[in-house]
Amino acid sequence: MTGLRTLVANGLRDLQVRDYPVAADARPDGRGPYPLFWDHLPHGTRLDPAGVVQAARPDGGWYPNPVSMCLYALGRHNRVVAARRPEPRADAPLLTQAAWLRAHQDGAGGWRYPVPAPRYGVAAGWYSGMAQGMAASVLLRAADLTGDRSYLDAADGAVELLLRPVSAGGCAHYDETGRPFLEECPAEPANHILNGAVFALFGLIEHQYRQGGSAHLAAQARLAEELPRFDLGYWSRYDLRWPWPATVNYHALHVSLLSALGRLTANPAFTGMSARWARTLRNPRHRLRARMVKATGIWRHQRG
Repeated sequence: MTGLRTLVANGLRDLQVRDYPVAADARPDGRGPYPLFWDHLPHGTRLDPAGVVQAARPDGGWYPNPVSMCLYALGRHNRVVAARRPEPRADAPLLTQAAWLRAHQDGAGGWRYPVPAPRYGVAAGWYSGMAQGMAASVLLRAADLTGDRSYLDAADGAVELLLRPVSAGGCAHYDETGRPFLEECPAEPANHILNGAVFALFGLIEHQYRQGGSAHLAAQARLAEELPRFDLGYWSRYDLRWPWPATVNYHALHVSLLSALGRLTANPAFTGMSARWARTLRNPRHRLRARMVKATGIWRHQRG
């Protein structure tokens, strides 16, 4: 029972709800604020001497994490967009991350993760659809700020890999009708991580509004159709690989991401589910139920 009590205690500490503001004036072409505000360094990260965001490795040390870099860059850029008189070099954080992404993009158009993803049984060396889409958002803005075509070329490469089938080393899981689900952590069987798919879709929408293409429409339709599978009635799921409820903070993030996606696409499936989950988020009984169900489910899984 000690292990169960620890899981429950950890779950109870996760009852505080974090705020993820949505940018009401975000545009599908990305010329303006990023759809979601993230105005801080992500947890477990630091800036290296060059100002590049690094994440802690599970086995010690640090590595440049593309998703963390993009969250930081886009959050800082949103600050600049909101300021009436931005300070000189206010966009340096975004341009620093964009320059690193451009310089370290591999021949396939991506950035491999040097750490494994044990939750999904994925070894080190994987591409993340979330990273590919968010990098496109960063690189498009860097192109706007500098006029440098090479940033736009890098964004093209990022999206090409994002849309490549998982079976061919890419980040898109296609259904029988050819619609992609954008995979944060590609694997077989597919994981279908909700927040990663939405972040990736933001980048795909922005890129294709600029460069052309209709894959974002197919990805929207696929995600809208899949949404009910993430709905537990009283809460949301983090992914479709595991049956447990998402943490409170990820549930709150789902609410904001779907609200932002609904604004960009005018798709009622996203705004409707966002409103539904917002109601459950405000209910302390639902928050407690989600934590207890997750704690006991993980405990039983660990016991085998």
